[in-house]
Amino acid sequence: MGLRRGTKMKKFMLLIRGEGEWDKMSPAQMEETIKKYSAWAKRLREEGRLLDAEPLDRAGRVLVGVDGVITDGPFMETKEMIGGYYIYNAADLEEAVAIGRDCPTLAYGGAIEIRPIADYS
Repeated sequence: MGLRRGTKMKKFMLLIRGEGEWDKMSPAQMEETIKKYSAWAKRLREEGRLLDAEPLDRAGRVLVGVDGVITDGPFMETKEMIGGYYIYNAADLEEAVAIGRDCPTLAYGGAIEIRPIADYS
């Protein structure tokens, strides 16, 4: 599913939500899972879609309200944790979702959120 020629591409962010089965995996299973993420990212890169991708550490803080009250976090429950992100190009939200369906997170019980990146230019 390469880039569509002549179509103005839009940026989308795919957020990896929750840990899925990660904590239950053996080191060998974790290594195999990382290979699947790497292969998926490599394919997106070769298609000219992938703009950025990074895993996120569990450490962090959440600032809330006018006073910026700091809470432990960045999550209230592990299932809500954002574990990483991908930023990639797609023609529209439907194509961005189609690309996201191949994200390895889904095969391991995790969830993904796909959001268009607003273009105010």
